[in-house]
Amino acid sequence: MTMALSIATLYTEELKATMRGRFAWLGAAVILLAVGGLATVGTQDTWLDGYGIIAYGLVPLGFIPLAAGMIASPRANRFVECVFTAPVNRRDWLTAKFLVLATLGAAYYVALVPMMVVYNWHVGIPPLLQKFLIWTPGLLIASIAVGTLIGVLFIGRSLAAPAGTGMGVLLAYAGLIPLQELMVAQGNGATRTGHLTLASPAVLLKNALGFTLAASSIPATTKLTWISLLVLVIGALVLAGWVFLCAQGVETWEATGRQRWTITLAIAAMTLLPVMFADTNYDNPAPHANSAPAIRALFSRAGTSVALVPPGGKPPVRCCSTILNRDEWPMGTDERTVRDLLLLLPVETTRRVTNLHAKVAGEVGLEVTADTDALVQAAPLLEMRTYPNDSGPAAADGHHVVTGWIARIPMTLNPTKPWDIGGDRYPLTVSATYQVEGDSQPRTFSARAAVDAEVASAIYEMGAASMILPLLCIAASIVRWRRTR
Repeated sequence: MTMALSIATLYTEELKATMRGRFAWLGAAVILLAVGGLATVGTQDTWLDGYGIIAYGLVPLGFIPLAAGMIASPRANRFVECVFTAPVNRRDWLTAKFLVLATLGAAYYVALVPMMVVYNWHVGIPPLLQKFLIWTPGLLIASIAVGTLIGVLFIGRSLAAPAGTGMGVLLAYAGLIPLQELMVAQGNGATRTGHLTLASPAVLLKNALGFTLAASSIPATTKLTWISLLVLVIGALVLAGWVFLCAQGVETWEATGRQRWTITLAIAAMTLLPVMFADTNYDNPAPHANSAPAIRALFSRAGTSVALVPPGGKPPVRCCSTILNRDEWPMGTDERTVRDLLLLLPVETTRRVTNLHAKVAGEVGLEVTADTDALVQAAPLLEMRTYPNDSGPAAADGHHVVTGWIARIPMTLNPTKPWDIGGDRYPLTVSATYQVEGDSQPRTFSARAAVDAEVASAIYEMGAASMILPLLCIAASIVRWRRTR
């Protein structure tokens, strides 16, 4: 039997055996439901920041303990005795086992496609998602390589040691991602701690591809980063194969003293090489994740002197957030929403206001239509509001208004050209001039705020798309159960 035919036969049988377990298909359905549920919930905020980082970055690292357990399991259930004694080439069996793990990784990658299609339908493929689509298969390969090495190194009768080690490595690799982002954001990416974060293949591949998750800079060069990443991945695979074929017997180690030192030094080299030599010259600005606008002078927890309420509604009790509809459901993109804009004028009600001229302008796709008669009023119809605990706007002399005037402007808002399916915050600029009784010059009013919007149908479309593969897995598990009961 040729080597290719032998590997193909072993691969087919190992893949069947992997999915032959009573709860294999059900377990796959649970994992896909969790990822799909996260994708659905992620539509309520910035999808890439929430769902994208977990599904495209953290879950692939979960293949480390999975690979470790699958490679070590033949030792625990004594199936390895067949591999070492039957007329089966051990090299072919290990290759087939790796191909099975690669198939599972490819299946997970394919499982992300339905949700990505929904996202692409509404907003296209932004630069960060393009990077994610390369980052994920790279992480899957690196995770399988590291997990395979861990699974080979533990030859006991228990899966606790390889699975526990794989989980520990997973937590370390995952934890180094936000630590590296924090160090780079603080300008400390080249410090000792910054170098230490490069031990994670997720960080290495992220730097090599030239993107960040939160930091504002990326390495100016990536040659040494790519070399370090290749040494880690290829080295793990080569070392795993060599240990399995040349340094182990059926149930025990058969390595010589020189081989043991070789294994130890090889693992140390794969760990320390990226830490010592990968690029840390974070001098280039990070690319934009998407086409989201840079909202100038606007902070979501700061206050503003404008409010957005339903037609005829009262100002919110907690007034006023710069995200005008923070306490409401986000507006639907490409949908016209009627609201009243309230201008909290810093004028006490003891003084008369005349000649109000207001202007409201939306930015980056926010279309604003206001009643002309409401924007220009010689004798404006104002409302009174009492502010408790010095919460009113500051008057010209610096004191906080206790009972002030409010101008109401009916308007229609239509957020267009979304850059994400959720968490789209469109800037809004409000300016006005008005005359106050007793003043010789008109006063000016200026405020900046934003409205929160989302693709209204995305939550339902994402939920439907994320259910396709889990339902198929559940159906397969039912068929399997009916055949084996």
